[in-house]
Amino acid sequence: MRAWRIYPHSAPYARAPGFDPLDGAGGRVAANRWNEPGHPVLYAAANASLAALETIAHLVQPSDFGERTLIEIDLPDDVETVSAEQLLRLREDAPGDDPELLTREYGTAWLREKRSLALLAPSFVMPYDLNVLINPLHPKAERLEVIRQERVRLDARLTGGRQP
Repeated sequence: MRAWRIYPHSAPYARAPGFDPLDGAGGRVAANRWNEPGHPVLYAAANASLAALETIAHLVQPSDFGERTLIEIDLPDDVETVSAEQLLRLREDAPGDDPELLTREYGTAWLREKRSLALLAPSFVMPYDLNVLINPLHPKAERLEVIRQERVRLDARLTGGRQP
């Protein structure tokens, strides 16, 4: 199976000695849609386009995308899937003031139990594509392999810059 991830190679943490884009360190410090803080997790996508869309969705301004590093990851086919129906139920059953509470609980349990190496979940940005969450503490995580790593810039029409 393949997954794609984009990260800001110029960020201080990415320039630090020993930086590993596959260690899931961001999950240790911050809660996200599928994890509570303290749980390393690697957020990726089933294709490069979704990785770019997810990155843009989390930026203050699309122009902040700049140049980033895109990595293509090969991983064993050890996956659990969250269906669109499951995701809808998790969102509908969550309290109104915290609509991601149940997805965080679900993902954190998945991480802690190490049920599979990867969790496939519909993207909120593009529901017809899948996010790929990878558990870096799963025993099969040692078989993750970066097969492509390139610097990318997006077309200026997406980032609000000048036309090419």
